[in-house]
Amino acid sequence: MTALTRSPVDATPRPAYRLFGCNLDLCADPRPGMIYMAVQTLAHGARAGWLSSAAFHLASYLHILLAAFGVAVLIKAAPALVLGIKLVGAGYLIWMGIRLVIRRPAPRAIPGSPPVPDASQAFRDSLIVEGLNPKSALFYLAFLPQFATPDGAFPIWLQLIVLGTMANLLFSLTDVFCILAARAVKVWAAPRAQLTRLGRWLGGLVLIAMGLRLGGESI
Repeated sequence: MTALTRSPVDATPRPAYRLFGCNLDLCADPRPGMIYMAVQTLAHGARAGWLSSAAFHLASYLHILLAAFGVAVLIKAAPALVLGIKLVGAGYLIWMGIRLVIRRPAPRAIPGSPPVPDASQAFRDSLIVEGLNPKSALFYLAFLPQFATPDGAFPIWLQLIVLGTMANLLFSLTDVFCILAARAVKVWAAPRAQLTRLGRWLGGLVLIAMGLRLGGESI
């Protein structure tokens, strides 16, 4: 993020079209969210992956609105609040990983029976994880104003919402490729029970590692 933050001396807004270039650079680098989508897809299926991506997308709008209306500035000014939110989100991520490691394999679905609740659970989990990630709110707060124009035809808050929506859509597109790739791997591994079990354990360990990393990172 620091590479995208301008020096305080440089107060000239960047053209909005450069948002796409910066987002493409960010999308090209593996993000924790991309790994998270792959884990959810491998563990619970493609539907869980799509719902997880939708949950991240919706939660990101919360962070965009916080940045647009200045609430994120208040969060940044309250380190104890940021630390508390971060630790709750990290703890929930770790619990998700532990739950994935210790859970028993789900029984095979019977045609015509209700869907296994893993997918809807993945949506709720993902909404909580991304909603409790203060780094996302602070990222949009630092990133979006670089492309807003103070003397533009629209107010700053509206420009930030539009720019944030564009960035959010680009990030969500990268999730699509991760989910499709993970789905292909899951289909290949499905007939191999040991590989499926190993993948579930590894996925749980990845979530635990992500939670520990989030909890230990400085904001």
